[in-house]
Amino acid sequence: MTHVAYLDITSAAAARLEARHARAEDRGFALGSRNERGQRQRLMVRALLRAELAQHYPAPEAAWRILRDDRGAPLLADQGGTTLPFISLSHSGDLVACAISTDGPIGVDIERIRADRPLAALAEAAFGPGEAAAVARAGSAEFYRIWTLREALAKATGAGFGLLVNRVDLVPPGAGGPGLGHCIDGHEWRFRYWQLDGQYGLGLATMAVGTPIVTEWR
Repeated sequence: MTHVAYLDITSAAAARLEARHARAEDRGFALGSRNERGQRQRLMVRALLRAELAQHYPAPEAAWRILRDDRGAPLLADQGGTTLPFISLSHSGDLVACAISTDGPIGVDIERIRADRPLAALAEAAFGPGEAAAVARAGSAEFYRIWTLREALAKATGAGFGLLVNRVDLVPPGAGGPGLGHCIDGHEWRFRYWQLDGQYGLGLATMAVGTPIVTEWR
């Protein structure tokens, strides 16, 4: 099963999650950002992840440890023999998001939609030719659909920033609904995309076949 959750860090729900789920190690991790917004994002994305783990997985909440691998990507560890789910985290503006899956590696990306950026130029520099042409035709909505799904795929595969900007077409036209996305090293990655109130794009890359459960914490 795959669970995706997002949260407005300025909301009353965020205050409740912080009080209930944020731990001292999360507050220490948050201080790694040099500005107040970044610190709040880093704290709340971990609190959101802990809230989702507490809701969907049987291990005691105190058992979960959020670590980072040698690429800086988040991973879970525990103090027992629990089978650990795969995780991915993202934040942008006032929203944070997490994804959790027991069905294989997963990537999530959330981006605040801004039409004032040079999106066509960014697409030309980073996307494949078909994707860049789609952005030239459809503008910001298409740019953020493709960008979030490319970044989610880069996280899920572990390929990182190089895949995100490799100028190779990765996201099929219309990808974001149920179905296949892109094949890498023999693995079929599936894409899902949601536009949140027209202000944020949320992209997911996963090998899981089932429909992800998406929750907005309120």
